[in-house]
Amino acid sequence: MSKLAVRQDMPPKGGFQPIHWKRYAPKRTVPGHFIFSVVAGLGIYGFYKTRLLLFEQRCTWAHKNWTDCQLHPFIYAEDDRRLVRARKQHETDMKLILGEDNDWDVHRRTMKHEEVFVPYSAREVRLLLTDPERVALGGEPSRYSVNDMWCEYVRQKANHDDYQKDVYKRERHLE
Repeated sequence: MSKLAVRQDMPPKGGFQPIHWKRYAPKRTVPGHFIFSVVAGLGIYGFYKTRLLLFEQRCTWAHKNWTDCQLHPFIYAEDDRRLVRARKQHETDMKLILGEDNDWDVHRRTMKHEEVFVPYSAREVRLLLTDPERVALGGEPSRYSVNDMWCEYVRQKANHDDYQKDVYKRERHLE
């Protein structure tokens, strides 16, 4: 075995090239603290806008309630005018039915032989005679037909009731 030449493994002349031991991963573009600050900023902005919206809604609700309170006397006055018109029409209808010489007062209310004021009832809103019947008895046609006045009264009442339910829900935050 000694006759065999042994060749020793040696580095090449000038040495080996440098070993690349560093990791060349692509650099991250968005750091974590930046993402966190963006999410926190969006959360704060959303909270601000929500509070601003709630404040505006509260202001609008208060303004609407104030306006409604200021308009109630006008609404009640309009209702009273409508009832007075209906009552006058009712009286003229009764005069047409009973005749001119009858002195009986349909709307006279007494209790224990004393005059008592009783507010108009919904029955008095309805007219007794239709226009053809009124004309046949010698009267003039009414500006208000039976159905128009009664339907308008029912519609206004229904709208008012629905509005009151909505106000109750809004006040109690039921929606």
